[in-house]
Amino acid sequence: MAETHPCDAHIRHDLRTPINHMIGYTEMLIDDLPKACEGTLSLRLKNLLASTYRLLDTINRPAPVSLGRFDALFPDWRERMALVEADFLQLRAAADQHWSEAASDVGKIAEAIGNMRSLLEDLSARPVVDLGDPAARTERENVGGVVGSADGHLLIIDDRPENLELMQRRLIREGYRVTVSGSGQDALRRLETDNFDVILLDWLMPHMSGADVLAKIRSRFSAHELPVIVVTARHGSATIVDALTQGANDYLSKPLDFPVALARLATQVYLRKVTQQLAEANRQLKQFSYIDGLTAIANRRKFDEYLMTIWRRAQQEGSPVSLILIDVDFFKRFNDSLGHEAGDHALMRVAKAVSAGLFRTKDLAARYGGEEFAVILPETTLADAISVAERVRCAIMDLALPHPASSVMPVVTASLGVGEWRPTAFCEPSALINLADKGLYQAKAAGRNQVGTLGIQ
Repeated sequence: MAETHPCDAHIRHDLRTPINHMIGYTEMLIDDLPKACEGTLSLRLKNLLASTYRLLDTINRPAPVSLGRFDALFPDWRERMALVEADFLQLRAAADQHWSEAASDVGKIAEAIGNMRSLLEDLSARPVVDLGDPAARTERENVGGVVGSADGHLLIIDDRPENLELMQRRLIREGYRVTVSGSGQDALRRLETDNFDVILLDWLMPHMSGADVLAKIRSRFSAHELPVIVVTARHGSATIVDALTQGANDYLSKPLDFPVALARLATQVYLRKVTQQLAEANRQLKQFSYIDGLTAIANRRKFDEYLMTIWRRAQQEGSPVSLILIDVDFFKRFNDSLGHEAGDHALMRVAKAVSAGLFRTKDLAARYGGEEFAVILPETTLADAISVAERVRCAIMDLALPHPASSVMPVVTASLGVGEWRPTAFCEPSALINLADKGLYQAKAAGRNQVGTLGIQ
């Protein structure tokens, strides 16, 4: 496949193209589905279609800003894309076995999914993307003397206007975006709202010296997070050593040797972008370590850490924390009768149903272990948690996944236990877990496929 580099102003358009292909070919397969294949393929096709529309919702969702990292503008794209790919794998396996005539269209869906993944990964790897809001972009560029392209955003701090004008004009011609500031105080105010790749700082300024400005910058940003190049008319080694030991990344001597200045500036811009990419890669690796490999929702490690975080916050605020424990009914029988592959697919579908039943971003659905799931509900009373649990229970049952070995219903069901606790300084999250576990035991003892609770403690 040819490498694709979508124009920033058309990012949403370029992302919608493979999504439209995925939806179109899936809908055609649904229309053409032979009666003999409905039992094995109809639900898989509908699942893929639903997951694709959820991915489309992510791409269409208005972003709070138009310029930034793609993963920050669309933080849930990886989860949504993973669900599409998982549903497609299930569809392809069934189509290969039961509907060989669909191979061509299934292949086109696969190609569209591959194109989508390639586009998303390319955008995620960029330091910044522009969603193409011309009004917002014009406003940003007109505030504070910011002009030029987005190859690097520089802040020049110098008390002499003629120095600012000369450096600004020359650097703009090299393709940099440039913001100028005539004093240390003004520059520090700009750092409150703007993001810069490198700062060029005059060392000798009245009122607030370069050393004072550098000290303020380093109190907020490390040398890796925000490089500072000191510009000084003093060529002595004492001044240079002083600047470097106080946190400068490099220095330039006046009058500037511009080719040397460009080389040093480009080096610092490059190093900062590499540092940002490494930090983002580490963040993503950490996020992946929190994802369950089968179900694509949070794993037990994430559950434990998040519950502790919410618990400590609730101790300070005096707010309630509710927990739902979910156990798929007679899941061992399911595996024994239908096989582990079918069991894995059932767990994937149950996980999606649990996640879909949560409407707040602060609520967390996790795979607790095996066929058990858990939901953490911060700032939630028992009554509200029971409502969420009942919604989740119905969603699991409505999946209509056949379970011929169940003595509850002929479809997959789940038992749920709910607990609420208002944490104090003298209790740990295990108290809430034990309470929800007792509710789960009560639900099973009462016949399963229901919500159990022992009340507020």
